[in-house]
Amino acid sequence: MFYEIPAAGAFHHLADMAWRRQFPESLKPGQVRTALTAVNQKTLEAPSAFTKEGWLNIGLYGYQPDAADFYITTGSLYLCAAIFLPLGLPETDPFWSSPAAPWTAVKAWTGQDFPGDHALDLH
Repeated sequence: MFYEIPAAGAFHHLADMAWRRQFPESLKPGQVRTALTAVNQKTLEAPSAFTKEGWLNIGLYGYQPDAADFYITTGSLYLCAAIFLPLGLPETDPFWSSPAAPWTAVKAWTGQDFPGDHALDLH
């Protein structure tokens, strides 16, 4: 798993599925938008998210170099910009126009009932 804006790398697939408009029926566009926005906000708000020169630091929340795999460098952090793929969708797309919705973790940790997340059988 990648831990770089750092955290955004872990969400590349989800962002790509949003851009391709290929969500399973159980996943709502507003739910995904809200979750991806929360990841971006949390990782980028860390006081040490950026170097004094303005480069992204390695880490989930600020500078956490020990969390990275050995092959991760400051330059590789920008591969995680893939979390921004949905920016290519028009403003009328359900990803942008549907209401915000809580994702599974929010439901779970606020005491709401929620269906379990499971692997999808796409065959």
